[in-house]
Amino acid sequence: MILISLPLILLAFMVIRQSFQSDREIKRILKKGHSAEATVSSLRQTNSEINGHPEVFIGLTIPREHEEPLRTIIKTAIDMVHIPEYQPGHKVRVKVLEVDGRVKVALDGSQVY
Repeated sequence: MILISLPLILLAFMVIRQSFQSDREIKRILKKGHSAEATVSSLRQTNSEINGHPEVFIGLTIPREHEEPLRTIIKTAIDMVHIPEYQPGHKVRVKVLEVDGRVKVALDGSQVY
């Protein structure tokens, strides 16, 4: 019994830990990142929900001075009533943070569920 439950507990711990790391990362981007305006290029729902909110992939294009536009896809949960705001072609506010040469993006004003 112990041999079966120990790996399951370890797996659950790793999943929960990863979830909290993602939340901390988003909070850090929102706190330290600089504001930018992005254009939504795509919106695709995953098969998951977080607290009843659909999880989606949002493709974004973020213009940058003196550089090529940044194209990225973020995965986030959004309230169903806000889905029309994220249709392709719409503008959204984002926070952008560059750390060790890697650019990280989060929706400005997004909630961590």
